[in-house]
Amino acid sequence: MTLANIKPSTISLSKGIFTVATNNNVTWTIEEVITDCDICKKALGLIAYLKAVLATEDLCYEFMMRVPFDPNGQQVSDLLDKMREEQLQINPMSHESFLDMYLFNPLQALMQYFKHSVSTSHLERIKQWGIDIKDVIKLKHLDNTIHLNDALEKLYLK
Repeated sequence: MTLANIKPSTISLSKGIFTVATNNNVTWTIEEVITDCDICKKALGLIAYLKAVLATEDLCYEFMMRVPFDPNGQQVSDLLDKMREEQLQINPMSHESFLDMYLFNPLQALMQYFKHSVSTSHLERIKQWGIDIKDVIKLKHLDNTIHLNDALEKLYLK
């Protein structure tokens, strides 16, 4: 956790006045979230998921304010699932923006569009299975919170 600009605040209670140090600019980086949540460096899938969902310092801060003290891996994953769904409902990437970005950087586009970790194996699967990216968009339009793996499997089995 990075502490900056700690300013004293005065709290008035019925029996006295107390000064408490508060910080309006507390921020966390992904690395600090990993350290503070005691996530093993070998948990590559969970770390990739953290990076996909917690894309900004504000999201890292929100996550740290909501995660239980000394969380286990399941609690971290559950909160990431919840925050992912909230982000997809509140601030989804437009289908047009996704298509534009997909032409230049497919991995980054898929990660931002689905708010989930994406690897080159996803791109290989799309090519091997002959999946049209516009069909992926149609499925995402029907279910905004669908995971990329689920979308690809549905299209493959279609």
